Amino acid sequence: MLELQLHDNIKELEMENNSNKEQSALALTATLPDPTNAEIELEKLDSNVPLMDKPFDPTMIKIDTKTPSLDTLIERIELKEVELETESYFQRNPDLWDDTKKSRLIESILIQFPLPAFYFDGTDNRKWLVVDGLQRLSSIRSFVVDKTLKLTNLEFLTTLNGKGYDDLGRDLQRIIKNAQVVVYIILPGTPTDVKYNIFKRINTGGLILVPQEIRHALFQGAPANFIAQLALTPSFVNATGRSIKTERMLDRDFANRFLAFYYLGYDSYQPDLDTYMSKAMAAVHTMSEDQKDEIKNAYDRSMQLNIDIFGKHAFRKFENINDGRSPINKALFDVFSVSFAKLTEGEMTLIKDRKDKFIEDFINLLYHDVDNTFFWAVTSSTSDKYRVQYRYQKVQELITSTINS
Repeated sequence: MLELQLHDNIKELEMENNSNKEQSALALTATLPDPTNAEIELEKLDSNVPLMDKPFDPTMIKIDTKTPSLDTLIERIELKEVELETESYFQRNPDLWDDTKKSRLIESILIQFPLPAFYFDGTDNRKWLVVDGLQRLSSIRSFVVDKTLKLTNLEFLTTLNGKGYDDLGRDLQRIIKNAQVVVYIILPGTPTDVKYNIFKRINTGGLILVPQEIRHALFQGAPANFIAQLALTPSFVNATGRSIKTERMLDRDFANRFLAFYYLGYDSYQPDLDTYMSKAMAAVHTMSEDQKDEIKNAYDRSMQLNIDIFGKHAFRKFENINDGRSPINKALFDVFSVSFAKLTEGEMTLIKDRKDKFIEDFINLLYHDVDNTFFWAVTSSTSDKYRVQYRYQKVQELITSTINS
């Protein structure tokens, strides 16, 4: 009954996603790489998940609004009470703007144009984390605090070209320090999932944060360190063919995905995927060292088994073992990394002994499942609840069939 329900739901979704048979046929034969990393298949998550798919209490959002003078922010920068060196949090550079863009920000302040609002995570009042406004703050630091910026290519105040902060008269320095700004501070007590959505919606900097960078910033300490350890596991690096870029924490996104489905379980999964992965990172805070060691060992064993079974095709679509290597498929990664991690040593041995049958049955499942249902479950709307359940259910059947054959 469950399989029939899952199948019907996936077919309904597919009818929405594909307007004709030609589109479906094209999707079945194409594996599109992600333009940010050609070694990873472009993942189409469920676009139908509502922004607010569960009751939401607006009182949970705790944000303080202030309108201080710019001098207040400058003082916090001088005292290092604003975290501008964010690469350890987000792998984003605080100095992406060139001198012209920085100079014109200073010019805007001098001619008293209003600045866009600044957003900070004030969970630690001793050091605010910049949610939005990093490049503007870094430009102000370069000019007023570090005094390394000389104004250049100004549009209106051209007589100031070539001047640094100390070259300005007291009247102009006073205009900068007295400029009023709008500051929004996310206060302690704001729930993590709410804070995550604030980060995701508000951030408009020169380098937009990706979800894993936000999670890394929100779950500093044990969770961030644990995910980093999983991403550095040699068997994971080898199983993925050393093809996942470490920039922008993409490797940690894969590790976080494993943790979510392994620790929380696919049967308890509720969209959206980002929230589910955040929940898994939060859970690390309550894990014992023994629990973390068990997860790391299971992860390592799973990666090694995927290498032993699939070789260069681990977590990738292929029709023949002699095919060239296709991009990594994230949905295949989560289902095979987790499903293999749940096996006993004896079950792993049986899978390895019957590797040829397992591969043959997997290819048949991928390309010849009824109405291509499994293919769609790892290709389109992959974060849809029913597609998640379907792919795990079918891989479990595949494993059970191989072990019992």
